[in-house]
Amino acid sequence: MRVLITGASGYFGKLLVHALRSDTGDKIDVIGVDVRETHTRGDDTMKFVSGDTRKKRIEDLFKTEGKIDVVIHLARDSSPDLSSDQSMMTNVYGTFHMLELAEKYGVKKFIFPSSSIVYGAHMDNPALIKEDHPLLGNRDVKTIRDRIEADLICQTYSPGADKMNIVILRTVPIWRTAGGGTLARYMKGELVPVFLGFDPMFQIIYDDEVIEAFRLATRIEDARGAYNIPGRIFMPLSKVIKHLGKKPLPLPEFLVHKKGQYRWSSQLRFDFNYLKYPFCVDGTKAKEELGYNPS
Repeated sequence: MRVLITGASGYFGKLLVHALRSDTGDKIDVIGVDVRETHTRGDDTMKFVSGDTRKKRIEDLFKTEGKIDVVIHLARDSSPDLSSDQSMMTNVYGTFHMLELAEKYGVKKFIFPSSSIVYGAHMDNPALIKEDHPLLGNRDVKTIRDRIEADLICQTYSPGADKMNIVILRTVPIWRTAGGGTLARYMKGELVPVFLGFDPMFQIIYDDEVIEAFRLATRIEDARGAYNIPGRIFMPLSKVIKHLGKKPLPLPEFLVHKKGQYRWSSQLRFDFNYLKYPFCVDGTKAKEELGYNPS
């Protein structure tokens, strides 16, 4: 099997390359693509190619590297310095471009990492959201908007029956072992601000669980469609914070953020309804069809 991973120099790209090459199943050849040339010389875990998924010349890779069986499209940019148009071009158009190339060159499977934030956090959300729930995340926040738009493109893209399976993995908020990411920025200090009077049920997922979901989605031949990917941690937000070795600090909402800008970090802007209302997901489909079971 030959797998192409975009965003291969990123945090999860590196972890996934190692996991796929260490898999005890059939041999997997990995081609990594990234605009960041951080691949270590002499590292034979993958062939690294410098490339930008938005550019036309990325097509040359499909022409020169031979038959590619699976594309895992991890490339995205959530930098707060990006303009709205730049963010859309990178995260949404880049996804569409890779889908077109994957179909054109006979790729069997296209895997896209989405997030449970696409459902939005709402007072009337079901206790556990299934994959057919509408994507009602706050589009006024560009990072959420881009996730929703790219997810919808993957849902509605129609390569034709039996041509290419498109898999969407909607992970719950990720707690990275090595730090980084939105959740880590929110919980950066020992004291973590929460809203007075609110303590919604909350899910988080660890690195190893994320990588296992991608490994299974790559391996299971008939995987297709959207899958919710929860982690093993599912408890009220205050208990999640304590589980991570920190202390919740209840505050009035106006002391936590101003119009979506987190007062405790200039690098964090998002929809703070995620700290007030539930957006927990049902992982039954992933368990039954992929064999994914984080418990």
